Amino acid sequence: MSRFSTARWAVVEELGDGRWRLALRDEADDELGAFGVEGPWDPDVEPHVAFVLVQLGLTLRGSRPWREDELGDLRAPVLPPA
Repeated sequence: MSRFSTARWAVVEELGDGRWRLALRDEADDELGAFGVEGPWDPDVEPHVAFVLVQLGLTLRGSRPWREDELGDLRAPVLPPA
């Protein structure tokens, strides 16, 4: 079982200067792990985040999954490994 098998959310936080932090969170919103990403959101970060998720066996759920949460971060639901 992967340490990300309970992941339910991908949360991307903008750190400034073209730096982003991708965190994977479980149903209780506890952080399972985090990764750094650099570049502008479109066209660089969004595809890179999707690529990282695929490498971890996860996929984004929905055709337009990204929504801004109450903290101003971008949040998208993920599907767990099959």
